[in-house]
Amino acid sequence: MAQSRRSFGGIERRGSAFRARYSGPDGHRYEGASLFAARIDAEYWLAEVHRDIMNGVWRPPYKGSAKGSELGFLSGFARHALAQRDLTPRTREEYDKLLENLILPTLGHLELRFLDPDRIRRWYSTVLSEDRPTQRKHAYALLRSILREAEEEGLIERNPCRIRNAGRVRRTRDIEPASPTELNRLLDLPPRQGLPVLLAGWCGLRSGEVRGLRRKDIDVVEGVVHVRQAVTRTKGETHVGPPKTAAGIRDVGIPPHLLPHVAKYVSSLPVTGRDGYLFPGHDGVSPMSEKALRYAYDQARLITGRQDLTFHDMRHSAASLAGRTGATTAELKAMMGHATAGMVERYQHANKTARSRLAQNMSKLAGE
Repeated sequence: MAQSRRSFGGIERRGSAFRARYSGPDGHRYEGASLFAARIDAEYWLAEVHRDIMNGVWRPPYKGSAKGSELGFLSGFARHALAQRDLTPRTREEYDKLLENLILPTLGHLELRFLDPDRIRRWYSTVLSEDRPTQRKHAYALLRSILREAEEEGLIERNPCRIRNAGRVRRTRDIEPASPTELNRLLDLPPRQGLPVLLAGWCGLRSGEVRGLRRKDIDVVEGVVHVRQAVTRTKGETHVGPPKTAAGIRDVGIPPHLLPHVAKYVSSLPVTGRDGYLFPGHDGVSPMSEKALRYAYDQARLITGRQDLTFHDMRHSAASLAGRTGATTAELKAMMGHATAGMVERYQHANKTARSRLAQNMSKLAGE
């Protein structure tokens, strides 16, 4: 990041604000206790500090912290870093819980410069439970990303999170995907119960993506479902917005054998406009609730006899069925929403034919 040249200290832009830094007589780097709204304010603050140094009355600020502010401590910098990120409400809530419950109680009081690999390893092995591997992985990944930002901003020389394979989770159970025969049984359910699960089992949609579908997201002519938004719930409030990542915005082919059932269901819905939800709540306006989707899936598990599968496991079923048709890695990533935004864009523009072929081949499995 470009920094203005000055005879004393430096000023750099941080979004719409400015940060001022300088080297103290003790050789340490210091910065303002907070960001400045205007450059002139940062200029004035540096001039005051320079005057104190020249007059011999300067003292290290903030109890000798080398960074001179709460941002020199993990607690202050971590909260500041997360506040600057563009996160969905659900992700922000999850990150806040990890930070406040697992990271800061042990490490938050430490200055960033005192976080070394040994201390991180002790925290990882004593605080994070091996019995909750996914939570352990996410907490470590969050701390590593926060300290990566600290490294990029020059607050630490090197990221101390260096535990090999700490970001991996060993699979605790083997998943046997639902078979085409088992998925076909869901057609015997009322459409409001069967179709949400079928869209997960054949098209790889997440639960929030299924609940967020609108009528205009279903193209029965082209045989495509457009995934453009998802429903999440945080602190008792329902949020509708873009998928968690840019890769989640995608077009997925609907297997032809499923299209007549989807078209019949869409035509049976009350006329509320193309922006109306495909699976509306009881009020006809809101998206289907989590409770309603859980009930629908409970009925699905009863009719298929697959009590061992979760709703999320339906995505594994979709990926497995697509893999059986010979789908390429790029096609699978685009279908499941796991590709980068650039890969998804290239896939959507260049592989309309491949998407249709994949859906048709998956339908052949249903007829076997």
